[in-house]
Amino acid sequence: MFVGDADFERDCLRQGDILERVPFPLLDLSNLPVLGQIQGGKTEFQYPMLTTLLRQHRDDPHYFTGQLALRLSYCAVISHCCELEPRHGRLLPACFSVARLIPVKSSIIADATKLESLRENRDPRKGNPGFLDYFHVQAHPRLDSKEWMVDYGQLVSIPNSQFPDILGRKVLQMDNRSRMKFKIKLAAFLGRTTREEESAGLVDPWAETS
Repeated sequence: MFVGDADFERDCLRQGDILERVPFPLLDLSNLPVLGQIQGGKTEFQYPMLTTLLRQHRDDPHYFTGQLALRLSYCAVISHCCELEPRHGRLLPACFSVARLIPVKSSIIADATKLESLRENRDPRKGNPGFLDYFHVQAHPRLDSKEWMVDYGQLVSIPNSQFPDILGRKVLQMDNRSRMKFKIKLAAFLGRTTREEESAGLVDPWAETS
């Protein structure tokens, strides 16, 4: 599944690369502490107003500062290889994306059929039953010698300014065959059609129907 150290590219990121120690956020909208500034002084009958503490990001002055729960996680690079090639010393896309690795669920481990299906990373284009939302990652010493799953549903975007730091967190690189399986399953997960779309004849939305 992974290339050896002799073929490990340490100066670039590729789709499917495994990263370590990525601060993965938990966005709890119902309980999001926001940092702010006190405007005015407190009086006996009136409490001061708290205004959001804004910060500048790129040319947008409307970012504000909050407190998020974070977990250091293994992650897999989701962005396409072409988007991860620096040009003139920087990435052209404003951000690149990663997906979190999670432990194989106990319900899957307890079912030999499900575990075999997960490990095979079956081709979803051929109607194979299996786990479309997960990509199995085999055990490796650099991954605590445990099996993992890339959860395509847990994604986060990272500003391209963080590319050098993220590059330093790369621990494994998929071989070409595994990378193709990885991207085919990802495309199938993100682009799968619903029954309503199929019933409406929208499997090929460019084909006009009368």
